Amino acid sequence: AGYRRLDALAPENLHVQVPEASWCHAPALAKHADLYAPSVRLRLEMGRYILAEDYLRALHARTMLRAAVDRALAGLDALLLPGMAVPAPPVGATSMAVDGKPEPVRGMMLRLTQLFNVTGHPAIVMPCGKGVDGLPRSIQLVGHRGGTDRLLAVAAAVERQMMGGDGSVGGGAG
Repeated sequence: AGYRRLDALAPENLHVQVPEASWCHAPALAKHADLYAPSVRLRLEMGRYILAEDYLRALHARTMLRAAVDRALAGLDALLLPGMAVPAPPVGATSMAVDGKPEPVRGMMLRLTQLFNVTGHPAIVMPCGKGVDGLPRSIQLVGHRGGTDRLLAVAAAVERQMMGGDGSVGGGAG
């Protein structure tokens, strides 16, 4: 399996998660559709129309992606990655300029996290300060499948380091 751009995962994300979410939410959606945000309701309703062939193809891709992430994690407690590919977008923005062309904010926000939604690896995104532009930045920690408790322990240790508490590299007092 060759190199795969993380932003090219939209089909797997769409063809696995949307029908699975649709199936899980079907009873509540049938009784309380008005309680769902319109954008969420639309995605859940879209899940009813994903072809079985597309779903099965995406499941096969998910198996290969899981194995690749498992290999990347071999011998490690977690992966440390950027949380987003861009600085925080303005509140309410639907698109933002990336390399001079408009990109959907939703896609930019999911670009580095949706892989782990597809593979089922636990992930946590944490704030890690601000860039020179004053906008917040984040890091993402990704752990082994089934290892949520261990990942939370790693995240707590990373947070202590970033905050400068006792035992941190910064040696702060808390």
